[in-house]
Amino acid sequence: MARMQPELRKQELVEIAFRQFIHHGYEKTSIRSIVGEANGEIGMFYHYFASKEDIFKAVLEQYNIAYVRKIEKIICEGNGLSLWDLLEHILSDLESSLDEYANMNQGAANTHVLIMLHQNTLISLRPVFCKLIHEYIRRGEISPPKTDIGLLTDFLLFGTSAVVHNNGEKNIETKNEAIKALLCRLLVKTP
Repeated sequence: MARMQPELRKQELVEIAFRQFIHHGYEKTSIRSIVGEANGEIGMFYHYFASKEDIFKAVLEQYNIAYVRKIEKIICEGNGLSLWDLLEHILSDLESSLDEYANMNQGAANTHVLIMLHQNTLISLRPVFCKLIHEYIRRGEISPPKTDIGLLTDFLLFGTSAVVHNNGEKNIETKNEAIKALLCRLLVKTP
């Protein structure tokens, strides 16, 4: 049997760990369970990672990178659009992103792991949206309150997330309309 290339083997361990962290939570996932699913040995794990915490950080980083790239692609494809049209594109992708998120946990997810994953994703999106807000201010399309753009971005990302993940309202279109109304009030160009 041919040996797997080291980077592919490391990636396999990260993918297995991701599934196990989501399904069983951090505490109930063990190095042995990750290695067992990979049909490997404990020494193999320690060749790539120093600890369970180390592989957990790799899982979070990989997830965040993939999601940020997805958002960056939407923004790049919307280059030249008004902010409001671009937000339409981002929000239209939201439903499929929520479906992906639901499929990741498949009802057996550890809530603490998902919350940490979600918060890290929002933090990873901060520079992307700071840059976007700066660009639309430069274009003169928006005129937000005179405040730190980083703080404004945090407020927008975490506030939007709160609306999106509000379980009281199930209709995604209603949520999107609420998000657009709030963003318009906060970012609208002043006379």
